[in-house]
Formats: sequence, C-alpha cells, structure tokens
Amino acid sequence: MFLSNSSLVELQCRCTCVYLVFVVVSSELFLWNVAVNIVTNNYDVRHPIFLQAQKELKTNLTIIPKAMAERVTTKEALKKLDAQLECSLCLDTFKQPKLLPCFHVFCKSPCLEKLVTKDGRSLTCPTCRHIVPLSERGVAGLQSDFHIDHLFEIQDAFNKAEDDNDKNCGSCENGRATGYCNDCGDFLCDRCQTAHKFVKLSKNHKLISLDELKAQVTSLVPPKKAVPHCPKHSENVLKIYCDTCSTLICMDCTIRIHKDHNYDLVADVLTKHKEELVSSLKPVKEKLDSVQRALKDFDTRAKAIHNQRAAIEANIHKEIDEQHRLLDQRRTELVGELEMLTQQKLKDLAAQRDQVEITQVKLTSCLEYTEGGLKTGTDGEVLEMKSSVIKRVEHFSTEFESNAIQPETRADIELITKGKEPLQQAYRNFLQIDHSGSFSLENSHTTGNGLKGATTGETKTVSFQAMTKKNKKSKNKLDLKAELVHIESKDKSKCEVVVVRKHGQYKINYHPMKRGKHELHITVNGDAVRGSPFPIAVAPSPQSFVKPSRVVRGVNSPRGTVSNNKGQLVVVEGGGATVSVLTPEGENIRTFGKLSNAHGVTVDKDNNMYVMEYGNHRVNKFSSDGEFVAAVGSPGSGNLQFTNPVGICYNRRDNDLYVVDQCNHRIQVLSTDLTFIRCFGTRGNGNGQLQSPLFAAFDSANNLYVTDHGNHRVQVFTAEGQFLGTFSQKANGQKLSRPYAIAIDSSDTVYVSENGPHHVSVFTSQGAYITTFGGPGTKEGQFYGIYGLSIDRNDSVVVSDLDNGRLQIF
Repeated sequence: MFLSNSSLVELQCRCTCVYLVFVVVSSELFLWNVAVNIVTNNYDVRHPIFLQAQKELKTNLTIIPKAMAERVTTKEALKKLDAQLECSLCLDTFKQPKLLPCFHVFCKSPCLEKLVTKDGRSLTCPTCRHIVPLSERGVAGLQSDFHIDHLFEIQDAFNKAEDDNDKNCGSCENGRATGYCNDCGDFLCDRCQTAHKFVKLSKNHKLISLDELKAQVTSLVPPKKAVPHCPKHSENVLKIYCDTCSTLICMDCTIRIHKDHNYDLVADVLTKHKEELVSSLKPVKEKLDSVQRALKDFDTRAKAIHNQRAAIEANIHKEIDEQHRLLDQRRTELVGELEMLTQQKLKDLAAQRDQVEITQVKLTSCLEYTEGGLKTGTDGEVLEMKSSVIKRVEHFSTEFESNAIQPETRADIELITKGKEPLQQAYRNFLQIDHSGSFSLENSHTTGNGLKGATTGETKTVSFQAMTKKNKKSKNKLDLKAELVHIESKDKSKCEVVVVRKHGQYKINYHPMKRGKHELHITVNGDAVRGSPFPIAVAPSPQSFVKPSRVVRGVNSPRGTVSNNKGQLVVVEGGGATVSVLTPEGENIRTFGKLSNAHGVTVDKDNNMYVMEYGNHRVNKFSSDGEFVAAVGSPGSGNLQFTNPVGICYNRRDNDLYVVDQCNHRIQVLSTDLTFIRCFGTRGNGNGQLQSPLFAAFDSANNLYVTDHGNHRVQVFTAEGQFLGTFSQKANGQKLSRPYAIAIDSSDTVYVSENGPHHVSVFTSQGAYITTFGGPGTKEGQFYGIYGLSIDRNDSVVVSDLDNGRLQIF
C-alpha cells in the first residue's frame, strides 16, 4: 500500500456500521500523511485491517471519529492559509501586498516604503537582495499579487461558510443560505437555488453545498469570480487574449486598437499558454534541484572538514605524546594552527553557501509564485503573468551557472610528518599542518576516446590522472566513482574503475545499452572532477540496422516524412500528390492535399504542417487538422521565389522554417507565417557553396546539416548560415554518393540516404563514419528509392522506401 501526503486510502471490509479514521500522531501536530477510512463494526484496535495499516505505516496509530478528523483537516488547512498570508517582514497579516519582480511579496506600508532609497528610484528585496527600480509612483506603482488576493478570498469564503449566523441568501436577502453558486459567488437559499436552475443566464452555473464549499476552500481553491469587464468598453467582458500585447481584451478592442494583432478566445488558447508556462519552469526546477544538491554538498563538505580536523588532531596528540612534555608547547601551536585553518575554511564555506542559498530563494520564489498563480489565478491573470515569468526564467539562464554553485573550499588539510631528528633541534619541524602538497582536483585531468561518444553495446574507456597541488602525480589513495546517466530516462549504470598503477592513474570503463544523450559523472572523494558531467552521445550499434523493428506497409510511394508532437507520422504520398497522417502503428488518420510533385514535409510546435511543392515551386501550410492555411512561392530566384525546392525543416529553437531551394543552390529562411527572413548559399563547390542541395536537418546544438547532392557531401552551418564544416568520407576510402535525405536523432547521430546504392550511411555529428545499412531489394532491411528520412518519437529512424511502398523503422 503506497501512502503519500494528503492521500486518502479506503480499506473496506464487508461489515458496514461505523466509519473510523486513522490519524498519524506526530510530536508537533496531527500530520495528515494518511487518513484511512475503515468500515467496521467496532473500534477494536486489534482489527486485522488496523494492524495491517499500522504495520505498513511503521508507526503507532490513534483512532478518532471521522467528524473529529475532518475538523483537524480543516484546522490544519487554515493554519497553512494563515501562514501564507503573513508578511515575512512585519510578521503580521499582509496589508496592501505588493509583488516584486523577484516574486517576493511584502506589505506596501510600512514594510516596502521604508526600504526605498533616498532618491526614491529603487529598493532592495530583503529576501534575495534583488534591486527593484521604481517608477514615479514609487511603491504604489508595484504590481499587486493576485495569488495573495485569492488567498484572502478563500479565507473570507471559508469564514462566511463557517458562520452560521451570517449566511443570508445573497439573492433574496431573506432566506437562510444552504448553498453556494461557484459562478456568481453568491450564497443562496433553497428557493433561490431552484430558481437559479431555471433562469436562462444561470441554469448552467455550478451550485454546491456549504460543506462542498468548505472542502473547496480547504484545498485552497478560490471561489470562482465573474469574468472582468473591459476598462475601455465597460459593457464588454475580457474574453479575448492578444498574444501580440500579452493582455486581455474585449471584442470591441479587436476592431481598432488590436486590429492587426494576433489574438484568440481565452478559452481556446488558455491550455496552450498554461503548458508553455509550465514548460518554461523546467529549467527553474532543474536549477533548483542543482542548488539543493549543492547545499547538501556544502553540508557534506563541512562535515568532512570537521571529521578531518578530528582525525588530524588525534594524530597530532598521538605523535606529540610520544615525545612527552618537551613537545607540549608544539602540540598547542599545531592544534591552534589547525583550528585557525579549519575556521577559515568553514568561514569561507559559509560565505559561499550564503550565496547559493540566495540563489535557492530566487528559484523557489519563482517556482512557488508561478505554481500558485497557475493553481489559484483566473484565466486572464495566468496569461498576464506569463511574460514576467518567462522574463525571469530567461534571467535565471544567464545569471546562474551550475559550476558557480559548487563549494570552492576543499577538505584538503593534511598532517605532514618529517624525519625525527634529535628532539632539541627538530621539534619545530617535526609536525606541520599543510594542504599545499595534497591531491588537487584542479590539476587532475580526464582524457580518452570514451569522451568522444560511443555506440550501444560497446565498452569505452576514459582515463583519469590524479595530480597534486604541486602538479606532480598523486600517490594518495582516492575514492574515485563513476556512473553513466541516460538523460531522457534518468537511468544510471555504474562504471568499472580500474587502478592502472600506483601513480594516480585510473581507467573508467562504461558500457551503454541505450541510444541517446548520456552524461558521465566522475567524482573523487565525493567531488566532481573538472569537466564532469561529461556529455556522451551514444549512437545505435551497426547491429541495430540489420532488420527493422517494424514495417508500415501499403504506403503509396512515400517521400518526405516527419513525426509530429503527438507521435503521429506525417508522410508525403502518391508520388507527391497528397499528405497522410498515420498513427505510430501506421493506421491512416487522414489524407489531404492536391499537390504537384511534393517532396519534403515538416511540422512546427503547434503541429502545423509545411509541404514543399517541387512542381509549383512553393511552400504550402496546413493546419494540424489538414486544412489549407496559406502558400507562398513562385518560379524565380528572388526572395520567396524557388526553383524546384525539395526539402524543408523546422528550427524549434528559433521557430523558423529552412527551405532547401535546390536549383537556386541556396537555403531560404522563412517565418512560420511564410514571410522572408534571410537566405544563404551560392552555387559552387567551395566551403559554404552548394550544388543542388536537397534536404536539411538540425542537431541539438542548433546547427544545420545540408545534403549537398551535387558535391557528394554534407555541409554544416550555423542557424545564421555561417559555414562550420563538411564531411563525406566513409570506410575503405569510399565517400558519399549523391546524398539525398537526412535526419538527426537525439544523440546527434546523422543519417544520410544515398539513392544510387539504395542505402543509408550513419555518421557522428563531427562527421566520423559509423556504419551503412540497407541495399537494393524488396526484403526487410533493403530499399528501392529512399526519398525521405525522419526520427520518430522513440528516437527510431523512419526510412521512406518509395518503390517498395512502405516505411521501414529501425
């Protein structure tokens, strides 16, 4: 039985008489780690279900009546609510709470006003020390916190629901309220509730009982408020969101003020923007995890220094005691020296920790504010807070570096024992506190081909050379550990560590079993070595391509293919006449389009589809449902003109489209609205020049790989079009022959089709050759005409086997 916070687990027996509740009793308060409803005949604590729960919880349980348990739940919920409504400066209930850009909230007066600088232009957040510029309105110009406002509304609603003497009907004002309208925000009597259900404007409103209202506010869900009215057109409600201005508007606003802006109904865009907001918090959560781990590292480091101090002090006493009273004075000096060095290290460590704790406060505040807003904010408030949250998150990405949150002070104190000369001459040199000749993490280094990548199933090796602070090979015994982590699944595998010889050299062997991006974590005595974690790209082994994992048959002459955000396969079919959307298993969902010799296809983040029409020299845009949206292009060599374009790919990072303009020997970059941005490439065979390019794809570093068909090579560019490199070399002196389609998986493994030999060649992102699979034929694993490559949701390679009328997936 799994029991989590605030969970309710019902254990029922066949006898149904008395409801009991198990409550875990803590030394501090009733903790609702578990509330178990048991239906039984009596209060017997020897009941087998009671004993089972007590055994699994590993704690003593107290039986109390269900009604009492509900009161305890309510009481604890109100305690939490009161705590959230307390200003951390004045320790009193918020008065005119104001939200700072760092997402900390304080009372307007006197808390924030007394923090304003003499010139009135700024104040410093007392929690995270963020400097907040002020407008001419001063503190009054700061934003109010809708999350706190809603918590006050929850408190007010609960107080009204609890007060038996002040629950008059909000409609007739005479009857006794027995229910509550979640839409109107009014308490209603029985008669008005009945009428409420028959009035046209309110018949669809949600009516709840007062007990349900209590349960709702106990869960910190605010009573629903009416949609606000437009400040410019008071007769209209704010039901439209302008994406251009990031604000709520009404229908009249769309006619003039926001005429040419990008807007839509709040109900239609709310889910998308909520998902984007939640997604934007991912780097915050990751950084917060890093900070929390770093804080634990500080505690571990401090403990190590304390332990080291104790061990060394014991050795000092042992050595000096052997020399009797003549070394008493030296013993005192050494202990004092050790104490001073220890305190200095702990002082330095505490100062570093303070900065990291500030970082934690910033990240936690952003996270709690946004999650609170998402939970309690109205639709409009959530949308309006998005831009400030995104801006704050972007600020985090530049402000916080992972290597800046690791402890700099090291537990590296050693006791050096020198030759025991006659005591009268050598007692001052007999023992010394020193940490300059010990192991140095900064001077040590990690090397080896294993850092350049691997393929599944093979063993790769990395070497680690331990060095001292004097840059000599260390002879100290080190606690070196290593593990390989698959980034997507978070699966970890321990690595074999082998001591090569006594001069501080270690071999680390790892054996990846999953394709994709990995991280190699190496630590010495609990500290990460320089460069760790090391990024490791693991490509599929050549054995992965002997036979496809599945085959989708009955596809009419497939060409370009791509996987959308739902995991569905989008395929250009019928010799380039139509586009089909298939399930991952290959079942047809829809077919659309009347196209002329289409080839490439791609999708954007909203699953809009873009198809290159070779015959009509244009780009077609379709909605996620296959409805035609727009098209652009005509024969020619100007901007937005194409000559036999073939491939198209989507740059997810910049939200742009890259069109491979074959016979103009260039790449044109368009917005997703099909407007021209820039182009690059000219005809030729030099670096950055192209000869009939066909397809393109992006890697995880946002670099563009283009199949330079006429020059028998793949060229690599930045997203801006700057030339980075080229590759074509395979094994045994062979080279690429008229490369056609291209795809890149999550490990940045590059797949290039060659239609002459009907096979696919595989390279690393640096152009190192891995393997080739396929060949002419009709058997599984053989191809006739590879006119499209893509990567599906499982990171598998989808091959468009045109003349065999199928998709083969590896």
